[in-house]
Amino acid sequence: MTTALALFVVGFESVKPLLSTEMEPLPASFYGNMCKRNPVISAFDGDIKTFMSFMKRISTLPTYDHNSYARGAKTLFEIWNKYKPRLPTNYYEEHMLQMADFLFGIKLYRLGLWQGYCRYLQQFSTVTIEDIRDVDHFKTSFFPKGFDTDQAKLTFRALQGCCLCAFQLERERGSQPTQKGVQRLLSILGFVRIMMQAVLPHEHLCWLLYNGSLYIYNICRYLMSMSRAAQAMEFLLWACICLETSIPLMTARFLAWRATLYCAVCQCYYDSQANVQAEVFARRALGKVSELGKLEEMSGLPATTETQRAYKVATIKLATMVFKRSVYEPRRKPKGLFRHKQKSNLKEIQSMPWPRTPTERVLMELFEGNAAQFLAIVEALWDTSRRPLQTGMPEEPEIQEVSLELMSAGISILSGIGGSTERARDDSIPTCLNAVTANFTLMDMAAAGENFGVLSFHIS
Repeated sequence: MTTALALFVVGFESVKPLLSTEMEPLPASFYGNMCKRNPVISAFDGDIKTFMSFMKRISTLPTYDHNSYARGAKTLFEIWNKYKPRLPTNYYEEHMLQMADFLFGIKLYRLGLWQGYCRYLQQFSTVTIEDIRDVDHFKTSFFPKGFDTDQAKLTFRALQGCCLCAFQLERERGSQPTQKGVQRLLSILGFVRIMMQAVLPHEHLCWLLYNGSLYIYNICRYLMSMSRAAQAMEFLLWACICLETSIPLMTARFLAWRATLYCAVCQCYYDSQANVQAEVFARRALGKVSELGKLEEMSGLPATTETQRAYKVATIKLATMVFKRSVYEPRRKPKGLFRHKQKSNLKEIQSMPWPRTPTERVLMELFEGNAAQFLAIVEALWDTSRRPLQTGMPEEPEIQEVSLELMSAGISILSGIGGSTERARDDSIPTCLNAVTANFTLMDMAAAGENFGVLSFHIS
Protein backbone atom coordinates (compact mmCIF):
# COMPACT_ATOMS: atom_id res chain seq x y z
CA MET A 1 0.00 0.00 0.00
CA THR A 2 2.77 2.37 0.94
CA THR A 3 4.66 1.51 -2.25
CA ALA A 4 1.58 2.12 -4.39
CA LEU A 5 0.98 5.50 -2.75
CA ALA A 6 4.59 6.49 -3.33
CA LEU A 7 4.36 5.55 -7.00
CA PHE A 8 1.16 7.62 -7.33
CA VAL A 9 2.81 10.68 -5.76
CA VAL A 10 5.86 10.37 -8.02
CA GLY A 11 3.65 10.00 -11.07
CA PHE A 12 1.58 13.05 -10.16
CA GLU A 13 4.68 15.15 -9.63
CA SER A 14 5.96 14.15 -13.09
CA VAL A 15 2.81 15.31 -14.88
CA LYS A 16 2.33 18.45 -12.74
CA PRO A 17 4.51 20.70 -15.00
CA LEU A 18 2.53 19.51 -18.01
CA LEU A 19 -0.78 20.36 -16.34
CA SER A 20 0.43 23.84 -15.34
CA THR A 21 1.69 24.46 -18.88
CA GLU A 22 -1.66 23.54 -20.33
CA MET A 23 -3.34 26.07 -18.07
CA GLU A 24 -1.32 28.99 -19.58
CA PRO A 25 -2.46 30.52 -22.93
CA LEU A 26 -0.48 29.17 -25.85
CA PRO A 27 1.56 31.53 -28.06
CA ALA A 28 0.54 32.30 -31.62
CA SER A 29 3.51 30.33 -32.97
CA PHE A 30 1.94 27.14 -31.56
CA TYR A 31 -0.84 27.39 -34.17
CA GLY A 32 1.42 27.81 -37.19
CA ASN A 33 1.64 30.75 -39.58
CA MET A 34 0.98 34.33 -38.49
CA CYS A 35 -2.21 34.78 -40.50
CA LYS A 36 -5.81 35.75 -39.78
CA ARG A 37 -6.78 32.10 -39.33
CA ASN A 38 -4.39 31.83 -36.41
CA PRO A 39 -6.70 31.92 -33.33
CA VAL A 40 -4.34 34.16 -31.33
CA ILE A 41 -3.99 36.64 -34.20
CA SER A 42 -7.75 36.53 -34.78
CA ALA A 43 -8.50 37.22 -31.11
CA PHE A 44 -5.93 40.02 -30.96
CA ASP A 45 -7.31 41.70 -34.09
CA GLY A 46 -10.84 41.44 -32.71
CA ASP A 47 -9.88 43.07 -29.42
CA ILE A 48 -8.01 45.84 -31.23
CA LYS A 49 -10.92 46.60 -33.58
CA THR A 50 -13.39 46.70 -30.69
CA PHE A 51 -11.13 49.09 -28.78
CA MET A 52 -10.58 51.36 -31.79
CA SER A 53 -14.31 51.56 -32.46
CA PHE A 54 -14.95 52.46 -28.81
CA MET A 55 -12.25 55.17 -28.71
CA LYS A 56 -13.34 56.66 -32.03
CA ARG A 57 -16.84 57.02 -30.62
CA ILE A 58 -15.44 58.70 -27.49
CA SER A 59 -13.38 61.17 -29.54
CA THR A 60 -16.48 62.43 -31.36
CA LEU A 61 -18.49 63.18 -28.20
CA PRO A 62 -19.35 66.88 -27.78
CA THR A 63 -18.01 66.85 -24.20
CA TYR A 64 -15.11 65.01 -22.63
CA ASP A 65 -16.22 61.78 -20.93
CA HIS A 66 -13.58 61.01 -18.30
CA ASN A 67 -15.09 57.66 -17.24
CA SER A 68 -15.23 56.31 -20.79
CA TYR A 69 -11.69 57.52 -21.46
CA ALA A 70 -10.42 55.81 -18.30
CA ARG A 71 -12.20 52.58 -19.26
CA GLY A 72 -10.62 52.70 -22.70
CA ALA A 73 -7.16 53.33 -21.28
CA LYS A 74 -7.56 50.37 -18.89
CA THR A 75 -8.73 48.14 -21.75
CA LEU A 76 -5.71 49.00 -23.89
CA PHE A 77 -3.36 48.38 -20.97
CA GLU A 78 -4.89 44.94 -20.49
CA ILE A 79 -4.67 44.12 -24.21
CA TRP A 80 -0.93 44.83 -24.30
CA ASN A 81 -0.28 42.77 -21.16
CA LYS A 82 -2.47 39.89 -22.37
CA TYR A 83 -0.91 39.47 -25.81
CA LYS A 84 2.72 40.45 -25.24
CA PRO A 85 3.86 36.91 -24.30
CA ARG A 86 1.72 35.31 -27.02
CA LEU A 87 2.67 37.36 -30.10
CA PRO A 88 5.96 37.59 -32.01
CA THR A 89 7.92 40.65 -30.87
CA ASN A 90 8.01 42.41 -34.25
CA TYR A 91 4.27 41.84 -34.82
CA TYR A 92 3.42 43.08 -31.33
CA GLU A 93 5.59 46.22 -31.60
CA GLU A 94 4.36 47.12 -35.08
CA HIS A 95 0.74 47.00 -33.93
CA MET A 96 1.57 48.97 -30.80
CA LEU A 97 2.90 51.83 -32.93
CA GLN A 98 -0.04 51.53 -35.32
CA MET A 99 -2.32 51.97 -32.32
CA ALA A 100 -0.32 55.01 -31.19
CA ASP A 101 -0.66 56.53 -34.67
CA PHE A 102 -4.40 55.89 -34.56
CA LEU A 103 -4.77 57.58 -31.16
CA PHE A 104 -2.74 60.54 -32.39
CA GLY A 105 -5.01 60.79 -35.42
CA ILE A 106 -8.14 61.08 -33.25
CA LYS A 107 -6.37 63.61 -30.99
CA LEU A 108 -6.03 61.37 -27.94
CA TYR A 109 -2.42 62.43 -27.60
CA ARG A 110 -1.81 61.48 -23.97
CA LEU A 111 -3.06 57.91 -24.37
CA GLY A 112 -1.13 57.50 -27.62
CA LEU A 113 2.00 58.76 -25.90
CA TRP A 114 1.93 56.60 -22.78
CA GLN A 115 0.29 53.41 -24.13
CA GLY A 116 1.98 53.58 -27.52
CA TYR A 117 5.18 55.45 -28.23
CA CYS A 118 6.57 55.61 -24.68
CA ARG A 119 5.58 52.02 -23.90
CA TYR A 120 7.55 50.87 -26.93
CA LEU A 121 10.61 52.95 -25.96
CA GLN A 122 10.68 51.68 -22.37
CA GLN A 123 12.31 48.46 -23.57
CA PHE A 124 15.47 50.45 -24.36
CA SER A 125 15.66 53.05 -21.62
CA THR A 126 13.65 54.85 -18.97
CA VAL A 127 14.99 58.27 -20.01
CA THR A 128 12.62 60.69 -21.75
CA ILE A 129 13.35 62.73 -24.84
CA GLU A 130 13.84 65.79 -22.63
CA ASP A 131 16.68 64.01 -20.78
CA ILE A 132 18.81 63.43 -23.89
CA ARG A 133 21.95 65.61 -23.78
CA ASP A 134 23.89 64.86 -26.96
CA VAL A 135 24.28 62.46 -29.89
CA ASP A 136 26.21 59.84 -27.90
CA HIS A 137 23.56 59.81 -25.18
CA PHE A 138 20.90 59.49 -27.89
CA LYS A 139 22.58 56.48 -29.49
CA THR A 140 23.32 54.61 -26.28
CA SER A 141 19.80 55.18 -24.95
CA PHE A 142 17.74 54.15 -27.98
CA PHE A 143 20.05 52.51 -30.53
CA PRO A 144 22.52 50.27 -28.69
CA LYS A 145 22.83 48.11 -31.84
CA GLY A 146 23.07 51.00 -34.30
CA PHE A 147 20.78 52.39 -37.00
CA ASP A 148 20.92 49.45 -39.41
CA THR A 149 18.74 46.97 -37.54
CA ASP A 150 15.17 46.05 -38.43
CA GLN A 151 14.00 47.54 -35.16
CA ALA A 152 15.65 50.93 -35.74
CA LYS A 153 12.91 52.12 -38.09
CA LEU A 154 10.25 51.41 -35.47
CA THR A 155 12.32 53.20 -32.84
CA PHE A 156 12.64 56.32 -34.99
CA ARG A 157 8.91 56.18 -35.58
CA ALA A 158 8.24 56.02 -31.84
CA LEU A 159 10.64 58.90 -31.11
CA GLN A 160 8.99 61.10 -33.71
CA GLY A 161 5.58 60.19 -32.31
CA CYS A 162 6.72 61.22 -28.83
CA CYS A 163 7.78 64.62 -30.14
CA LEU A 164 4.48 65.20 -31.94
CA CYS A 165 2.36 64.14 -28.96
CA ALA A 166 4.37 66.27 -26.55
CA PHE A 167 3.94 69.29 -28.82
CA GLN A 168 0.20 68.80 -29.19
CA LEU A 169 -0.24 68.28 -25.45
CA GLU A 170 1.55 71.56 -24.83
CA ARG A 171 -0.73 73.34 -27.28
CA GLU A 172 -3.77 71.93 -25.49
CA ARG A 173 -2.70 73.52 -22.21
CA GLY A 174 -3.74 76.98 -23.37
CA SER A 175 -3.53 79.57 -26.12
CA GLN A 176 -0.62 81.36 -24.42
CA PRO A 177 2.12 79.04 -23.11
CA THR A 178 3.80 79.76 -19.81
CA GLN A 179 7.55 80.13 -19.46
CA LYS A 180 7.67 76.51 -18.33
CA GLY A 181 5.64 75.51 -21.38
CA VAL A 182 7.98 77.39 -23.70
CA GLN A 183 10.91 75.60 -22.09
CA ARG A 184 9.24 72.25 -22.76
CA LEU A 185 8.80 73.18 -26.42
CA LEU A 186 12.46 74.20 -26.63
CA SER A 187 13.39 70.83 -25.11
CA ILE A 188 11.40 69.06 -27.83
CA LEU A 189 13.15 71.15 -30.48
CA GLY A 190 16.50 70.35 -28.91
CA PHE A 191 15.79 66.63 -29.05
CA VAL A 192 14.71 66.82 -32.71
CA ARG A 193 17.95 68.64 -33.50
CA ILE A 194 20.01 65.94 -31.74
CA MET A 195 18.15 63.21 -33.66
CA MET A 196 18.81 64.99 -36.96
CA GLN A 197 22.45 65.48 -36.03
CA ALA A 198 22.78 61.76 -35.32
CA VAL A 199 21.40 60.67 -38.71
CA LEU A 200 22.96 63.45 -40.82
CA PRO A 201 25.98 61.32 -41.92
CA HIS A 202 23.67 58.48 -43.04
CA GLU A 203 22.24 59.27 -46.47
CA HIS A 204 19.72 56.42 -46.37
CA LEU A 205 18.11 58.12 -43.34
CA CYS A 206 17.55 61.42 -45.15
CA TRP A 207 13.79 60.99 -44.66
CA LEU A 208 14.38 61.60 -40.96
CA LEU A 209 16.05 64.92 -41.77
CA TYR A 210 13.06 65.92 -43.87
CA ASN A 211 10.58 64.87 -41.18
CA GLY A 212 12.64 66.62 -38.53
CA SER A 213 12.58 69.86 -40.50
CA LEU A 214 8.78 69.58 -40.66
CA TYR A 215 8.52 69.16 -36.89
CA ILE A 216 10.90 72.06 -36.27
CA TYR A 217 8.95 74.31 -38.62
CA ASN A 218 5.57 73.53 -37.05
CA ILE A 219 6.78 74.04 -33.49
CA CYS A 220 8.70 77.19 -34.41
CA ARG A 221 5.71 78.70 -36.21
CA TYR A 222 3.74 78.18 -33.01
CA LEU A 223 6.48 79.92 -31.02
CA MET A 224 6.59 82.76 -33.55
CA SER A 225 2.85 83.26 -33.18
CA MET A 226 3.50 83.71 -29.46
CA SER A 227 6.17 86.38 -30.09
CA ARG A 228 9.03 83.93 -29.45
CA ALA A 229 10.78 84.34 -32.81
CA ALA A 230 14.22 84.89 -31.30
CA GLN A 231 14.09 81.49 -29.56
CA ALA A 232 12.80 79.71 -32.66
CA MET A 233 15.40 81.12 -35.04
CA GLU A 234 18.35 78.85 -34.20
CA PHE A 235 16.29 75.70 -34.80
CA LEU A 236 14.98 76.94 -38.16
CA LEU A 237 18.55 77.77 -39.16
CA TRP A 238 19.56 74.22 -38.25
CA ALA A 239 16.75 72.78 -40.40
CA CYS A 240 17.96 74.88 -43.35
CA ILE A 241 21.54 73.66 -42.92
CA CYS A 242 20.41 70.02 -42.83
CA LEU A 243 18.53 70.36 -46.12
CA GLU A 244 21.52 72.13 -47.68
CA THR A 245 24.03 69.45 -46.65
CA SER A 246 22.03 66.26 -47.27
CA ILE A 247 22.80 65.17 -50.83
CA PRO A 248 19.54 63.20 -51.37
CA LEU A 249 17.56 66.33 -50.38
CA MET A 250 19.50 68.64 -52.71
CA THR A 251 17.02 68.38 -55.57
CA ALA A 252 14.26 70.52 -57.04
CA ARG A 253 11.73 68.16 -55.47
CA PHE A 254 12.52 69.63 -52.03
CA LEU A 255 13.19 73.19 -53.20
CA ALA A 256 9.74 74.51 -52.29
CA TRP A 257 10.17 73.25 -48.74
CA ARG A 258 13.66 74.75 -48.49
CA ALA A 259 12.28 78.09 -49.62
CA THR A 260 9.58 77.89 -46.94
CA LEU A 261 12.24 77.30 -44.27
CA TYR A 262 14.36 80.15 -45.64
CA CYS A 263 11.39 82.51 -45.48
CA ALA A 264 10.62 81.41 -41.92
CA VAL A 265 14.17 82.32 -40.87
CA CYS A 266 13.84 85.71 -42.57
CA GLN A 267 10.54 86.29 -40.79
CA CYS A 268 12.21 85.49 -37.46
CA TYR A 269 14.84 88.12 -38.18
CA TYR A 270 12.20 90.67 -39.14
CA ASP A 271 10.11 89.86 -36.06
CA SER A 272 13.23 90.39 -33.94
CA GLN A 273 13.84 93.79 -35.61
CA ALA A 274 17.03 92.44 -37.20
CA ASN A 275 16.16 93.68 -40.69
CA VAL A 276 19.72 93.79 -42.00
CA GLN A 277 20.31 90.14 -41.10
CA ALA A 278 16.97 89.22 -42.69
CA GLU A 279 17.95 90.75 -46.03
CA VAL A 280 21.44 89.23 -45.86
CA PHE A 281 20.00 85.77 -45.20
CA ALA A 282 17.42 86.16 -47.99
CA ARG A 283 20.18 87.07 -50.46
CA ARG A 284 22.23 84.11 -49.26
CA ALA A 285 19.21 81.84 -49.79
CA LEU A 286 18.78 83.19 -53.33
CA GLY A 287 22.41 82.26 -53.94
CA LYS A 288 21.78 78.72 -52.67
CA VAL A 289 18.79 78.38 -55.00
CA SER A 290 20.95 79.54 -57.90
CA GLU A 291 23.69 77.05 -56.95
CA LEU A 292 21.17 74.22 -56.88
CA GLY A 293 19.93 75.20 -60.34
CA LYS A 294 23.48 75.11 -61.71
CA LEU A 295 24.09 71.69 -60.16
CA GLU A 296 20.98 70.31 -61.83
CA GLU A 297 22.08 71.78 -65.16
CA MET A 298 25.47 70.09 -64.80
CA SER A 299 23.78 66.77 -64.04
CA GLY A 300 22.13 66.86 -67.46
CA LEU A 301 18.64 66.21 -66.13
CA PRO A 302 15.91 67.68 -68.36
CA ALA A 303 14.09 70.65 -66.86
CA THR A 304 10.42 69.79 -66.39
CA THR A 305 7.53 72.21 -65.95
CA GLU A 306 7.35 71.30 -62.25
CA THR A 307 11.07 71.97 -61.81
CA GLN A 308 10.87 75.35 -63.51
CA ARG A 309 7.90 76.33 -61.38
CA ALA A 310 9.68 75.25 -58.17
CA TYR A 311 12.63 77.51 -58.95
CA LYS A 312 10.40 80.43 -59.85
CA VAL A 313 8.27 80.12 -56.71
CA ALA A 314 11.38 79.90 -54.51
CA THR A 315 12.89 82.95 -56.20
CA ILE A 316 9.71 85.00 -55.80
CA LYS A 317 9.34 84.10 -52.11
CA LEU A 318 12.91 85.03 -51.30
CA ALA A 319 12.85 88.15 -53.45
CA THR A 320 9.89 89.42 -51.43
CA MET A 321 12.00 88.95 -48.28
CA VAL A 322 14.75 91.07 -49.86
CA PHE A 323 12.25 93.68 -51.05
CA LYS A 324 10.73 93.92 -47.55
CA ARG A 325 13.80 95.87 -46.41
CA SER A 326 15.44 97.10 -49.58
CA VAL A 327 12.40 99.14 -50.62
CA TYR A 328 12.75 101.28 -47.48
CA GLU A 329 16.47 101.57 -46.82
CA PRO A 330 17.59 103.74 -49.79
CA ARG A 331 15.00 106.33 -48.78
CA ARG A 332 15.90 106.35 -45.09
CA LYS A 333 17.72 109.54 -44.07
CA PRO A 334 21.06 108.97 -42.28
CA LYS A 335 21.17 110.35 -38.76
CA GLY A 336 22.69 113.86 -38.56
CA LEU A 337 22.33 114.48 -42.31
CA PHE A 338 19.93 117.11 -43.60
CA ARG A 339 18.21 116.21 -46.84
CA HIS A 340 15.70 118.37 -48.62
CA LYS A 341 12.37 116.56 -48.55
CA GLN A 342 10.79 116.03 -51.96
CA LYS A 343 7.46 114.44 -51.23
CA SER A 344 5.64 113.00 -54.23
CA ASN A 345 2.04 114.01 -54.76
CA LEU A 346 0.20 110.71 -55.13
CA LYS A 347 -2.99 112.39 -56.32
CA GLU A 348 -1.22 114.05 -59.25
CA ILE A 349 0.48 110.86 -60.44
CA GLN A 350 -2.64 108.67 -60.50
CA SER A 351 -3.15 109.24 -64.21
CA MET A 352 0.52 108.79 -65.11
CA PRO A 353 1.80 105.52 -66.64
CA TRP A 354 3.73 103.01 -64.52
CA PRO A 355 6.26 103.19 -62.98
CA ARG A 356 5.28 106.50 -61.37
CA THR A 357 7.32 106.42 -58.14
CA PRO A 358 10.71 105.06 -57.01
CA THR A 359 8.87 102.24 -55.23
CA GLU A 360 7.06 101.19 -58.41
CA ARG A 361 10.33 101.25 -60.35
CA VAL A 362 11.89 98.81 -57.86
CA LEU A 363 8.82 96.58 -58.16
CA MET A 364 9.10 96.51 -61.94
CA GLU A 365 12.81 95.65 -61.76
CA LEU A 366 12.47 92.79 -59.27
CA PHE A 367 9.15 91.13 -60.10
CA GLU A 368 7.46 89.91 -63.24
CA GLY A 369 3.69 90.26 -63.35
CA ASN A 370 1.19 92.09 -61.21
CA ALA A 371 0.55 89.10 -58.93
CA ALA A 372 4.20 88.87 -57.84
CA GLN A 373 4.35 92.64 -57.43
CA PHE A 374 1.25 92.66 -55.25
CA LEU A 375 2.66 89.81 -53.14
CA ALA A 376 5.80 91.88 -52.54
CA ILE A 377 3.71 94.93 -51.59
CA VAL A 378 1.69 93.02 -49.01
CA GLU A 379 4.84 91.53 -47.47
CA ALA A 380 6.59 94.90 -47.34
CA LEU A 381 3.63 96.50 -45.54
CA TRP A 382 3.19 93.65 -43.07
CA ASP A 383 4.76 94.38 -39.68
CA THR A 384 4.33 91.82 -36.90
CA SER A 385 5.53 94.33 -34.31
CA ARG A 386 2.30 96.28 -34.77
CA ARG A 387 -1.11 95.15 -33.53
CA PRO A 388 -3.49 93.98 -36.31
CA LEU A 389 -5.98 96.84 -35.80
CA GLN A 390 -3.41 99.45 -34.80
CA THR A 391 -3.70 102.54 -36.97
CA GLY A 392 -1.15 105.20 -37.77
CA MET A 393 1.92 105.57 -39.97
CA PRO A 394 5.64 105.04 -39.27
CA GLU A 395 7.32 107.92 -37.46
CA GLU A 396 10.02 108.64 -40.07
CA PRO A 397 8.70 110.83 -42.92
CA GLU A 398 10.72 108.95 -45.55
CA ILE A 399 9.31 105.60 -44.41
CA GLN A 400 5.83 107.10 -44.38
CA GLU A 401 6.27 108.11 -48.00
CA VAL A 402 7.39 104.64 -49.05
CA SER A 403 4.42 103.09 -47.24
CA LEU A 404 2.03 105.43 -49.04
CA GLU A 405 3.64 104.59 -52.38
CA LEU A 406 3.28 100.88 -51.63
CA MET A 407 -0.39 101.27 -50.78
CA SER A 408 -0.98 103.39 -53.88
CA ALA A 409 0.72 100.76 -56.04
CA GLY A 410 -1.34 97.99 -54.46
CA ILE A 411 -4.61 99.84 -55.04
CA SER A 412 -3.63 100.45 -58.67
CA ILE A 413 -2.85 96.77 -59.22
CA LEU A 414 -6.15 95.69 -57.68
CA SER A 415 -7.97 98.19 -59.87
CA GLY A 416 -6.29 96.87 -63.00
CA ILE A 417 -4.73 100.22 -63.93
CA GLY A 418 -1.20 99.58 -62.72
CA GLY A 419 1.59 97.07 -62.60
CA SER A 420 3.23 95.39 -65.55
CA THR A 421 0.06 95.38 -67.65
CA GLU A 422 -3.27 97.16 -67.37
CA ARG A 423 -6.41 95.06 -67.49
CA ALA A 424 -9.60 95.65 -69.45
CA ARG A 425 -12.52 97.05 -67.47
CA ASP A 426 -15.00 94.47 -66.12
CA ASP A 427 -18.35 96.14 -65.38
CA SER A 428 -19.57 93.14 -63.32
CA ILE A 429 -17.29 93.98 -60.35
CA PRO A 430 -16.40 97.22 -58.56
CA THR A 431 -13.71 99.36 -60.14
CA CYS A 432 -11.42 98.99 -57.13
CA LEU A 433 -11.39 95.17 -57.62
CA ASN A 434 -11.19 95.06 -61.40
CA ALA A 435 -8.06 92.88 -61.42
CA VAL A 436 -9.27 90.35 -58.85
CA THR A 437 -9.95 86.69 -59.57
CA ALA A 438 -11.05 83.89 -57.25
CA ASN A 439 -9.93 80.99 -59.46
CA PHE A 440 -6.26 80.68 -58.48
CA THR A 441 -3.97 81.33 -55.53
CA LEU A 442 -1.80 84.41 -55.54
CA MET A 443 1.39 82.34 -55.65
CA ASP A 444 0.08 80.37 -58.64
CA MET A 445 -0.49 83.65 -60.46
CA ALA A 446 2.90 85.01 -59.39
CA ALA A 447 4.72 81.88 -60.57
CA ALA A 448 2.94 82.09 -63.92
CA GLY A 449 3.83 85.79 -64.25
CA GLU A 450 0.15 86.70 -64.45
CA ASN A 451 -1.18 90.21 -64.08
CA PHE A 452 -4.12 89.93 -61.71
CA GLY A 453 -4.62 89.13 -58.06
CA VAL A 454 -6.73 86.86 -55.90
CA LEU A 455 -9.75 87.87 -53.87
CA SER A 456 -9.28 85.49 -50.94
CA PHE A 457 -5.70 86.64 -50.38
CA HIS A 458 -6.60 90.32 -50.37
CA ILE A 459 -9.40 89.82 -47.86
CA SER A 460 -7.17 87.80 -45.49
